[in-house]
Parts: sequence; C-alpha cells; structure tokens
Amino acid sequence: MGDFPTWMKEHEWIPEKMTYGHWMANNLFFYLPFLLIGFFSFHFAGNKLLFLGVGIIVWGLINCFDHVIYTIRDRRISPGLFTGLIFGVISVLAFFKIYIRNMMTMDILALSIITGLIYSFLPSVFSVIFHKVFNKIFV
Repeated sequence: MGDFPTWMKEHEWIPEKMTYGHWMANNLFFYLPFLLIGFFSFHFAGNKLLFLGVGIIVWGLINCFDHVIYTIRDRRISPGLFTGLIFGVISVLAFFKIYIRNMMTMDILALSIITGLIYSFLPSVFSVIFHKVFNKIFV
C-alpha cells in the first residue's frame, strides 16, 4: 500500500528505488533482527536489559513521528502513517505503564533513546550499504 519504496526514494532515504521484494527483504534481514534481539534480550533478562525493550518503544515513537512529520510536510499521507500511528499509541501506553511501575530511571531512558536510534537508523544504513546485493537477488 502506498508504494513505500518510491516514497523512500523520493525522500532520499535510499540511493535507488527498491522493488517490493527488496524492501521486504530489507525489513526481514535488517529491521526485524534488531527488534527481535531487543525484545528477547529484555524478555529473558528482565530489568537488567530494560533499555533494550524500552528502545523498541523509542523506535516506535521515532517511526510514528517520522511519518506524521512527512505527511504534514508533503501534504499527502505517508505510506507508513497508519502503522506509525499504531506504533505511536502502543509506545505511549507502554511508556505510561513503565512510568506508573516506577521502572524508568534517567540512565535507562538515556540508554533506551540511544538504542531506539540504533534500531531506527542502523538498518537503513545497512540497506544502503547492501542495496546492490539485494537488487541482484530480489529484482
């Protein structure tokens, strides 16, 4: 929906337009592993690695704000707006739950923001680095 690969190229997030297969492979090989590693690390290690789980919440907010800002800036709906809004609502609810349980400290928040930025941007960097390899496979 929304031709996300064209949108990414128009906004210079990628060096050339991806096919849908390439875009899905990017999500499968780059975004999903980062988020799953964070989720399972937090799930099995608990509060010791809380920042990895909260980093996913930060990633959700970044995704939400990214698509809301581009929707406003472009004056047309960003292809990721609706999922971004879902991530945004879930993130706000999760932050509220963590806050009322008194689990958040400034150290955890700082590490979570750094982790969320890594979850958000490192996969995009990998996508740019490996786009020619993926184009050969998924064109």
